[in-house]
Amino acid sequence: MDKKADDPQPRNPESQQPPSRCLVWTGYAILIWSVAYGLLHLLWALGIGLFMLRPSALEIPQFEAANLITAGLLTAVGFLGPMFIHLRGQRLLVWMLLAIAWAGCSLATSHGMYGIVHRTLQIAGVAGLESGPFNAVEHAYVLWDLLLFEPWFAIEGILLALIGWCTLD
Repeated sequence: MDKKADDPQPRNPESQQPPSRCLVWTGYAILIWSVAYGLLHLLWALGIGLFMLRPSALEIPQFEAANLITAGLLTAVGFLGPMFIHLRGQRLLVWMLLAIAWAGCSLATSHGMYGIVHRTLQIAGVAGLESGPFNAVEHAYVLWDLLLFEPWFAIEGILLALIGWCTLD
């Protein structure tokens, strides 16, 4: 009996090839990057690390629920990376993942770039703050946004674009 005849044939020959290094690195980078930001939102929902946030954000009644939902969504986005790696041979699913990654890339990159420009203008005094001119002590949340949160969004968007590129390459 021929051993080849007993082997199930994959639906797509791409699934027999190992994934590219670009796809693997980018896929797991998205997982780590997104889950790390999700953990930060989880900490905020639990009341830890609140010094990084605008004081008025803490007054929102749905603050905990919003951060729990955001942590869940970021974790889901993180699992897009491994899904690209393991579902690469299934064309329909890959195209659906590419559509999700494209939307995520557009949202995250535009959010990050807008935030960086806006916060820079606030520090420069071109755009106003609610309580007057920028003061590093009083408006520390502006610095957190500029140096951590907005670049985080921009890099997330770049990673989502990169995984799309690695998938189509």
